[in-house]
Amino acid sequence: MAYQRTQAQKLLTAPELALFDAGRTTEIKSLSKSQLRSKLERSRKLRDKYRDLHRRQRVALRGKSGSKSGTQDTANLRTQQKEEILAESVVRFETRLAQIEREEDRDFAKLESAAAKSARSATSKTTSRAKSGTAAKKSGRTSAAKRTATAKSATTSAAKSATTKATKAAGSAAAKKSATSAKRASKKTTAKTAVKKSGAKTTPSTLLAAKKAVAKKTSAKKAPSKSAKAPATNPLDVATQKGKVSGQARAIGKGAAGQSSRDLSIGAHQRGQTRRAQAKRDS
Repeated sequence: MAYQRTQAQKLLTAPELALFDAGRTTEIKSLSKSQLRSKLERSRKLRDKYRDLHRRQRVALRGKSGSKSGTQDTANLRTQQKEEILAESVVRFETRLAQIEREEDRDFAKLESAAAKSARSATSKTTSRAKSGTAAKKSGRTSAAKRTATAKSATTSAAKSATTKATKAAGSAAAKKSATSAKRASKKTTAKTAVKKSGAKTTPSTLLAAKKAVAKKTSAKKAPSKSAKAPATNPLDVATQKGKVSGQARAIGKGAAGQSSRDLSIGAHQRGQTRRAQAKRDS
């Protein structure tokens, strides 16, 4: 049975009545958690105080009256009622404090769930960033591979072009060498032909004279091309020049043949003189 304020007012002191009023339904909701704890501690102390007092009174009355219950009329009834009123206040404060703690636990759980959601969202963002970074790295590797392949193809093409140029240069050098050797052979053949046409013997002196004549002819042909472009040649002039060259070759051949016959006659004369001198010495 809950006590009313009028009943508590007749039994409790002013501080105890203020504590009873703080535990009523309307006033207890305005108290904070720390205030509830302080009033709960005060109510427990007063309840324990009147409980111990009631026990001591019962023991004293049991010795005086001889009854087993230790109660005689209303001798310790007021102490018992005070204990019950303060016990009700303790229960009210404990109930309100537990309610506040449950509310705090719910709020904390909500905060934890919100933090977990934010952590999951942050993790998903990090994962997406990591995926995008991996994709960017893959694209960078692909572009680098493409650039490497392009550089390799460029290097290969450059090597091929260099090889082709070197081959062409070697071919042109070989062609130049063959042309030079052909020119030399043609000069020798021309000199020999000129000597044969002249009817002279092919001695080293005749060949040398024929080579000099061909070289003069070649230098005479090349000289106009170095200074300026040669004008169009007349076929009659070319024939005239050829006739002059052949005449020069025949004259050179005749001179060489005459020189050789004079050398032979001189040699024969010297040998005859030597024989005659030897015959005189022998006789």
